[in-house]
Amino acid sequence: MNILDAAYATVHDHHGGASALAPRLGIKSPAVLNSKVNPNTETHHLTLLEASKLMALTGDYRILQTLCAEHGKAAIDLPDIPESQRDHSLMDTFVRIAIQKGNVAQTFHDMMADGRITHGEALDMSKVIHELHVLLGTLATQVQACIEKN
Repeated sequence: MNILDAAYATVHDHHGGASALAPRLGIKSPAVLNSKVNPNTETHHLTLLEASKLMALTGDYRILQTLCAEHGKAAIDLPDIPESQRDHSLMDTFVRIAIQKGNVAQTFHDMMADGRITHGEALDMSKVIHELHVLLGTLATQVQACIEKN
């Protein structure tokens, strides 16, 4: 599935389809929304804000998941930690760590693809590992700061 198909499915699989979603998205008519998600239409397109609002309204994240898959990334649900709702920077750091872990894995995969490790590949690996260490240190500091606030 590509992101255009995912957008189409998100609208058309939702109860009430474009008729129910268009007004909630601030789109003038269901026909316009249908055009925006029609993979064969070249004149109308969903904006990023509309796609984000569409996912929030429907609870359907196929657009996000497909976009991530096309770029070799993964979208995951964040843990529901009530205490963290007060500190969005803590959650942001947690998400950045997850992304960086993926970068480490991708760099390792690329480095090992031909069965040998070059000097440049070793430097690239050191860089992404260092970036992960920095983020882990940031998280440790932020967690400690949360304890000190209480």
